[in-house]
Amino acid sequence: MEFTPDKLETTLMYPTTEDGGVENRKYTLTHSDETGMLFLDIGDVYNYSAIDTDMRDEVLGRWISPKNEQPMLLFYVYVGDGDFEENSRRYQIFKSHMDMAIAAVIYGDSVLFDTYPELINSAIYVKFDSVIPTFDNYEYYGCVKDYLM
Repeated sequence: MEFTPDKLETTLMYPTTEDGGVENRKYTLTHSDETGMLFLDIGDVYNYSAIDTDMRDEVLGRWISPKNEQPMLLFYVYVGDGDFEENSRRYQIFKSHMDMAIAAVIYGDSVLFDTYPELINSAIYVKFDSVIPTFDNYEYYGCVKDYLM
């Protein structure tokens, strides 16, 4: 599935600004199954009120800065605590949509990369969270520059 910019609605949550720094910058990406719209909230906290607690199909992201290293962009998805088949299904769905979700976040926060061009070389990792070890892992998804439009 490819990212379509006109299907993204981005909201900056006060006090976060378009060109603010990466420290404490967090992303909450949700969507509408009916319209296909993506909703990106950028703030210093996650927008928990936007998350459907029954579906748990959101993508959360944040910048982490290991000591003396390039900042990294870390995403988090909740695969589940259910049975193996359900976790397998959710894991495959997340994996099939992850490139589009990452592209949406990077596009939606493009002013940040204009302000801090060194961030385009930042690595991207996704934490798949599951009680089943097969689906509980970190995966490398390239660098920010791989997703710039």
